[in-house]
Amino acid sequence: MNILKIKESLNALACKENYLTDVIDFSNKFLSIKSTAFNFNTEVCKEFENVYSFLKVESAIEKLFNNEKVNFTENKPALHWQIRDCDSGLYKSLFESLRKVKSQIESKKIKNIVSIGIGGSFEGPKLLIESLIDPNNSKFNHVFVTGSDNQEFYDKTAKLDQKETIFIVSSKSMKTIEILNNFKLAKSWCLKEIDKSKILENFFCVTSNPDEAIKRGFLDKNLINLDENIGGRFSIWSEISITTFLESEEIFKSFLEGGFEADASIRSKNEYKEAIKKLSFIDLWNSNYLNTDNRAVLTYVWKLRSFSKYIQQLEMESLGKMANENSIFKKTSQTIYGAYGPRAQHSFFQMLHQGTSNTCLEIILSNDNLESNKLPKIQALIQNELFNVSVENNLDQNHRINSNISTNLFTIEEVNPFNLGFLISSWEHKTFISSQLLQINPFDQFGVDEGKNRINKKFF
Repeated sequence: MNILKIKESLNALACKENYLTDVIDFSNKFLSIKSTAFNFNTEVCKEFENVYSFLKVESAIEKLFNNEKVNFTENKPALHWQIRDCDSGLYKSLFESLRKVKSQIESKKIKNIVSIGIGGSFEGPKLLIESLIDPNNSKFNHVFVTGSDNQEFYDKTAKLDQKETIFIVSSKSMKTIEILNNFKLAKSWCLKEIDKSKILENFFCVTSNPDEAIKRGFLDKNLINLDENIGGRFSIWSEISITTFLESEEIFKSFLEGGFEADASIRSKNEYKEAIKKLSFIDLWNSNYLNTDNRAVLTYVWKLRSFSKYIQQLEMESLGKMANENSIFKKTSQTIYGAYGPRAQHSFFQMLHQGTSNTCLEIILSNDNLESNKLPKIQALIQNELFNVSVENNLDQNHRINSNISTNLFTIEEVNPFNLGFLISSWEHKTFISSQLLQINPFDQFGVDEGKNRINKKFF
């Protein structure tokens, strides 16, 4: 197989007559995916399958699940998927560790949990609490603090009682400057009402660097170990999401089970795997051959209002790397942005409907058939239709809208822990397949690390 001939063929196919075609029509008990793509026909799909075969992506998937060193720049495996497997040591260790901490916290009279984290240790836990925990029946008031502006900490803790509050500080390295800054602020805040000798009793630390945590002042009994082979943007399944576990072990367990179901599906030859592969193919086709460098992720489910931010980190940190000089694909990650759909309709949808930006879309909705809550579903389906239909020539120029836009429509049968786990794990699989087609490492982040290093040198 000649990879350069495949490249030439894809270039030629991209120049053919413009039209929209149905590419994916997949559904199971948890999720349905319907995709339309611009100029993506059977010939294009066949050439992507040839690239997939040439680069031995099937073998790469097996290497991931066989604990081989797929993080080749750091010479490590990627073990986030193991936490979803109830037979693995990481799974058993996870629940043993979290049950111990839960017992400690339940012995205290705690009303508030303040989570200090950034990146994966912020986006993941926050998404799960918003998505899966009923605020009317939650055991705790959850506050999430991130960033470097002290005002955020002051504002979010202003109405909290120090004696009713614990802090969960999450950092793999325990050297991230924003986290250390907020840890310092939190200790000073606690000193207003709690004796200095006792304040660290209320601080728990999730980290892969326990020695550094001890050096920073955390108590050994309050340390929660995070395996170093679990990347931050893949850590939603891990000890990082302790807040959801503290609310409900069953909810957290069901979330992991949903992720594992997707793992089992991607390893078997079925319609699910074909759908995930095609999602990756469409992304690379849009960016590398149709100059569609932007992708908007829109959710019409209030509980998933932070989903686009989570996906933004997952994909752009995984795929936002320099192009491999040996790859036929010269563009890696698309620029991903998004919002809660109903709000987005009254902000940047004007640009989508009549602007000149080349953007493709991903829409997430719930198959909620309740008469009292049918509006979000109607909005999502109509917007999806608008982006797919041809321009209506009977409309005057001012009212014509963009059309023939690639869209992926994800419908969750019900917003529950299992289905959310299935959806997020599926998105991870798509991202991994894209990384293999691009011939890049989705598990390192040297650009982020370089920024951290320079800031640390300036600050300390």
